[in-house]
Amino acid sequence: MYFTETINNKKLSFLGLGCWRFGEQENPSGSENNPGKNYWNGQKRTDSLKIIDFAVSNGITHFDTAQAYGFGISEQTIGQRLKKVRDKVILATKIIPTSNNSDDILKKINTSLKRLCTDYIDILYLHWPDKKYDIRFAAETLEKARNLGIIKSIGVSNFSTEELETALQAGKIEFCQTGYNFLWQHREKDLIPFCISNKIHIIAYSFYAQGIIFKKDIETDSNILNSGRKNLVFLAKENIEIVKKMINSLNNIVLSSGYTIPQILINWAKTKPWLAGILVGAAKKPQIIESIKAMDISIDKNIYLVVEKVATMGYNIEDTKNIFAHY
Repeated sequence: MYFTETINNKKLSFLGLGCWRFGEQENPSGSENNPGKNYWNGQKRTDSLKIIDFAVSNGITHFDTAQAYGFGISEQTIGQRLKKVRDKVILATKIIPTSNNSDDILKKINTSLKRLCTDYIDILYLHWPDKKYDIRFAAETLEKARNLGIIKSIGVSNFSTEELETALQAGKIEFCQTGYNFLWQHREKDLIPFCISNKIHIIAYSFYAQGIIFKKDIETDSNILNSGRKNLVFLAKENIEIVKKMINSLNNIVLSSGYTIPQILINWAKTKPWLAGILVGAAKKPQIIESIKAMDISIDKNIYLVVEKVATMGYNIEDTKNIFAHY
């Protein structure tokens, strides 16, 4: 396994496990309030536990979740499963402030602590900025939490450069989580250079574009169309042909080189010196096995050049600030 930063005397694995999907129930049918309908269209708990166990036993130390994932089910799942190895893993979670009240924010943090079965959080992110609430106030409160010892590092997720600048006025920000993958690299023109200049560690989420990169026909794939992924920017009618062309080009690289998509893309990511980590999800154990195996494969450097050239086509995809097209 390849490690980058050290947090709270623990090494951060470059390959991190994104645990959003673990927040969903096995059967997504029924009430609209059912967490299984949240986004992914269901997930078996037994599969989630197998994925977590395999990740731990094969060197992954970085586990990323959020309060919003399944209304707390994701935090509970990984917290309960990882409590026996808590001193060896880095737990990252996210909160969305819903007021300008310090007690309210601290209460949210304590809720995550209970769900995660821990007395401290390694990385706590402000999840989505909301113009109704003061970013500086939230950042100041997280500094208070850091001083209390209940969080070790502070981050932001889905922040613009301007919003990150505001947060920095109130305290130290060590991590910035943003969407970044083969199809989506728009933040290389603003947020990423800003983070580099301010020595903020960058974590890329949705590294496989939420599985879209692996699909043979993204316009008809039922797993995509029956989930929240159908609303991603990649499936917008004005972008679909570009995305299909990029995926076809990637598959041609796979055929000509003999490497798998995870082997090619993970090695491509490792050429980015500013990337502290990438987050990949998994619905089944074989998916995380393939990603972990790819960490130990070295590919021909000439392939990076081909991949990089194809990836630049992604700048023709509409820049909606984030892959969810949330303005």
